Amino acid sequence: MTDPSVHIDHLAQTAARLDRRRFLRKAGIVGAAIPVAAGAIASACYEDPTGSKAEPAGVGAGNVKPGPTPASGGAPASQERWRKIDADHKQGIVDFLRNQKAPITKGRGNIPLEPRIENGVKVWDLTIDEVDWEVAPGQVEKARGYNGMIPGPILRGKVGDRVRVNVKNNLTESTAVHWHGIHLPYTMDGVPFLTQDPIEPGQTFTYEFTLKNAGSHMYHSHHDSADQVNRGLLGAFIVDPADPKDFVPYDREYTLILNDSLLGYTINGKGFPATDALVARKGERVLVRWMNEGMMYHPMHLHGLAMEVVAIDGYKLANPWKCDTIDVPPGNRFDTIIEAFEPGLWAFHCHVLSHAESAAGFFGLVTVLVVEDENFKVADLLKSVAVPVTEPSPDLRVSLSTNRQAVPDTEKGVFTLWCEQNA
Repeated sequence: MTDPSVHIDHLAQTAARLDRRRFLRKAGIVGAAIPVAAGAIASACYEDPTGSKAEPAGVGAGNVKPGPTPASGGAPASQERWRKIDADHKQGIVDFLRNQKAPITKGRGNIPLEPRIENGVKVWDLTIDEVDWEVAPGQVEKARGYNGMIPGPILRGKVGDRVRVNVKNNLTESTAVHWHGIHLPYTMDGVPFLTQDPIEPGQTFTYEFTLKNAGSHMYHSHHDSADQVNRGLLGAFIVDPADPKDFVPYDREYTLILNDSLLGYTINGKGFPATDALVARKGERVLVRWMNEGMMYHPMHLHGLAMEVVAIDGYKLANPWKCDTIDVPPGNRFDTIIEAFEPGLWAFHCHVLSHAESAAGFFGLVTVLVVEDENFKVADLLKSVAVPVTEPSPDLRVSLSTNRQAVPDTEKGVFTLWCEQNA
């Protein structure tokens, strides 16, 4: 018979290896050396995150015995471990709720940028900057961003618009901008030495083209891209159809950009508990635009509700299909509709669990879909989460849902702003 203490020691060692902060750091180090070959990426994604190859346990099923239950007490080391796991998981949830009242990290990206109009042309100005980016509380990384943010600002137009983007390179190295999924002249495609010279440090390059195809598109670096994109040079470019009736109806929308490797596992530039909740009222149709700018596959799983996939890479599906887990490969974009029929707090996370949860709790690719009705008010839950706020914060999460914006104040969290004021 196997000594139970051996298993306890093994579990404790495994928990130490999966410590949240050390794992995020390790993910960054490993990601920097990940080759782009598909097999290597799959290996990096699905094998043991400690770097060890997954091996079957050496204990036969017939020799597995139930361990002591919490009610029976158990060995002191075992008690200490499960209580520590419980406490760490709880603290992560509390920190996530605190983040919905006031930001727990500095910096915020994925903010819509309104164009100015010059002779009928929609014009945006983008800078490419070196930034110190706080991914999660205390985790500050050397990163790069458009207009000083990660992801870069959301650019939005409609089919038929003439657009111009002035790009100023403030990096210490060359770069370029590729307009991923957008139909345009090849000279505007942003691939150095193939379609243009690279934008050298201090230089400006102007991209100009007419929007021809609707969809959830992206923009990102295409120069040393395994480094530059994974350090934050990425953003969303939404192209609406000329006739809104050419797309499915929805009540509110969110754009979620996934990334991995050099900054850790992030949704819109942040890792849990610094990620933002998605909020809706019962009965609403919620559009979620998924974009994967990373180098790994991320099957995103929604608890309690379903997603209907209505478009892939901007192309409407003749036969939409439903799922609760959508595998978002690198470079792909999916448009999904969620029918918010059941109130509650619904976990939303990558189901490669080493991208989302360890013995230290949730981290990385995790958020929550909140569905409220007249009886379920998350504002009541947030009242129990103490957050010292002395003045309104300009970083409060009030514009993630692009058709729901309000002015933040010190007494109301984002759930109250989105759900009660817009009731």
